[in-house]
Amino acid sequence: MTAGADPEGGDRDYFEAIEEEFIRLRGAPLLLSPADWRLARRWRRDGVPLSLVLESIREVFARRAERAAASPDAPKRRVSSLRYCRLAVEKAWAVHRELGPVPPVRRRPSAIDVPARLASLAAALPSSLQGVDATRRRLLALDGPAPEVEARLAELDLELVGQAFDSLAAADREAVLAGADEALRRTAGRVEEQRLPDLRQRLVRRLVRERLGLPLLSLFADPATSPRES
Repeated sequence: MTAGADPEGGDRDYFEAIEEEFIRLRGAPLLLSPADWRLARRWRRDGVPLSLVLESIREVFARRAERAAASPDAPKRRVSSLRYCRLAVEKAWAVHRELGPVPPVRRRPSAIDVPARLASLAAALPSSLQGVDATRRRLLALDGPAPEVEARLAELDLELVGQAFDSLAAADREAVLAGADEALRRTAGRVEEQRLPDLRQRLVRRLVRERLGLPLLSLFADPATSPRES
């Protein structure tokens, strides 16, 4: 990827992919601030690959979760800004430019008990969910370092919520869409128009989670507060 190679639409895809992953890992709805968007715009201008940014963000959240697991009584603060991840992204970019793409290094065993967390997520899926047994098997089959598992969970999470929406009765789907549209109207004047379709999709996912009691499929989400839409 080279700076300025894509048109404005490609830039928006880059920014929104970063925003989507950041707020998903954060575990609560939060649109990026103008300062965060300026930071993402600089990464885009400098040619930082999207995959590198996303992997670096996952590493930051993985390290935070590991510290929390190692010191459960320590005060916990929520990451409220993409700028918290800036040093990790820029360090990874410097290494990438110096050495080129390198295979990921196998990390020491994570302080996060990945199998236990996956088992907890599988158990949290409502038994009434269509295809729940197959989804539980897919969750329990995941393995590898926490950031790699988290990336696969992100894909499975989107798939799960999409299938759950499709499985709703027509009246329930209409109620979800109406609820998302009502919430969207309350953002009038506060969100750029081109970002409204993406925000609507997030609102729909949040309402589907609430309606069906779906947990957020993430190693780093607080089990006590799931389900929650990112």
